[in-house]
Amino acid sequence: MVLLKNLIVIGQGAPNQLKDGRQSVCVCACKLDSKELIRIYPVPIGWLRKWDIFDAEVEKNPRDHRENTWKIKNSKQDWKKIYKWIDRKEEKYPDKNKEGLIKSIGFSVLSDLIDNKKSFGIIKPKIENFELEQKNKSTSKQLTLNFGDEQDLDEPFTIINQKDYKFKPYVAYKCAGNCKCKKKVHRQSISEWGCYEFMRKNPGKEEQLKDNLRLFDPEWNVYLLVGNIHKAPQTYIIIDILRFKKKEFKK
Repeated sequence: MVLLKNLIVIGQGAPNQLKDGRQSVCVCACKLDSKELIRIYPVPIGWLRKWDIFDAEVEKNPRDHRENTWKIKNSKQDWKKIYKWIDRKEEKYPDKNKEGLIKSIGFSVLSDLIDNKKSFGIIKPKIENFELEQKNKSTSKQLTLNFGDEQDLDEPFTIINQKDYKFKPYVAYKCAGNCKCKKKVHRQSISEWGCYEFMRKNPGKEEQLKDNLRLFDPEWNVYLLVGNIHKAPQTYIIIDILRFKKKEFKK
């Protein structure tokens, strides 16, 4: 068991259903002292939000060898008592410091992440395209039986897993740096929970997600938090699109 302290949530994927029926999210956090990025899972839906500050007791998953990847201690046995292992602080990370924190972590290019077997990186992108790929005829909600202890959910008895949405969003981009990948334009799916929440709350208006993400808005700085996949560690997805309004455009 390892106690990780002073963690900041900087991204989390939309919910996925585990084999035993539990719905969970995977969280990417930054350790404040070292600016190290880590992956923590499975986390019950609603327990952590972006920019939350928390401590967590974790353990290694012997079947997951990705760098800086941790499993919540006794997560299966204590699923409804996860507060035993996740200590969320009342205060959130200050708004004025958020972009500075991202910059302090440092930027990467995709080829360096792959070559160095890095599990995470933050990329300063040159956005080429955004698209929605249709995966299902419609979005389907699943009845959930273990939501009694969840917090701040609009629909406390239903959940939509990523695979059940009508659309899956993708971004195509170039790295702002010396990326040595053969294909200079990288097309990656987005797992950010906020994107899926937008589609859930705005059925029929999914195309507006592009504007909501500020991908082509000159008044905003956009960074991509990317991470690799368990069974395909050289394949990366976009965990979160981090966007901050430029100082000269703030009121």
